[in-house]
Amino acid sequence: MKSVGLELNREVDVYTGIDNLQVATPQKQDYYTLILCTKGQINLKVGYHKFTIAQGSMSIISPEVIYLGGEMSKDFEVVQVFFRKSFLYKNYVKEMIVDELLYLNADYPPMYKLEEAFDHVRHNFNNLGWELETKGPYHLNIIRLKLIEILYDYNRACEYCLLGFRKGMNRQYQLTYTFKQHLEEKFKELKTVQQYAELMGITPKHLTEVIKEETGMTALQLIHERLLLEAQYLLRHSHLTVKECAYELGFDNISYFNRFFKQHLGQSPLNYRNK
Repeated sequence: MKSVGLELNREVDVYTGIDNLQVATPQKQDYYTLILCTKGQINLKVGYHKFTIAQGSMSIISPEVIYLGGEMSKDFEVVQVFFRKSFLYKNYVKEMIVDELLYLNADYPPMYKLEEAFDHVRHNFNNLGWELETKGPYHLNIIRLKLIEILYDYNRACEYCLLGFRKGMNRQYQLTYTFKQHLEEKFKELKTVQQYAELMGITPKHLTEVIKEETGMTALQLIHERLLLEAQYLLRHSHLTVKECAYELGFDNISYFNRFFKQHLGQSPLNYRNK
């Protein structure tokens, strides 16, 4: 079966299927994905954020960020745009503008409701597909401009939604997301609550209590969850041996990695890879 995504020789594409979101194992990609939900809803985990994309919402998945699909409604429908950042740099578009449009604040889930802008954005998504299909004169330039317009609409929705997010921010919220940012950056190096607490200048007890209250999970559970997501991705989508996967994840002892993996997923890394 042909894989879904952006082929190496392409810089932009439009897709109306949902196969790439119906994933039971962690995935990564080397391009951006813009998702516009036109009907129904789906639960997604992107990085350390868990959220629901529903009708009228738009989301973006950045390159090299792990994502995982979850439960979706039977009527779920989307339009997706796959693109590489390099595509937007062409035709005198300043890199600084592109970088600003694609910047994602790691504190917030990458999903926003478009509200009254939904019909306008859906029209632009459909226009992209039509331009790609008909390949008329200047079609790539038009696609590039439409895509930048969509990104501006996404950022506008982001600003509106963040006003609500910020109103609910408190010290515990800030600590939780600081921890998650450190976790995303250092999960291969740091494996204990003590190490993260020292990095943040607080006690392990306080960190554990805050994380539990804010997320319903302990800090250690989140550490283990992030390691397991990366382990599953490497075992299914890389050519590394099990031993090399263990070292890549910061395990000095392959036996410990095997025990860790089996304890949490009920099977050895090798059995998981071969399933």
